Amino acid sequence: MSKTKSAFFCQGCGYESAKWLGKCPGCNNWNTFVEEVIVKGSDKKEKDEWRDYSGLGKQKTISINEVSSAEEKGYLQPMQN
Repeated sequence: MSKTKSAFFCQGCGYESAKWLGKCPGCNNWNTFVEEVIVKGSDKKEKDEWRDYSGLGKQKTISINEVSSAEEKGYLQPMQN
C-alpha cells in the first residue's frame, strides 16, 4: 500500500509548502501555488534501500591523534559600507 501526500508548489520559483499560501515567500508572487499529490510507495525494496549502504567505499576509523592538519594563510578583506 502506498502513502499519498499533497504539497503545494509555487509555479514561479518551485518553493514547496505543506499548506497553500497566498504569497510565495521565495519569489513574493501572489497566487502562484498549485497542489500536487505525492505518492510514496511502501515496497520492501524502498524500505531496505539504505540497509546495504556502506558510504563511499571502505572507510577506516582513525584516532584523533592520527589526523593531520596544515596551517593555511588567511586573507583579510576590507569591510564594505
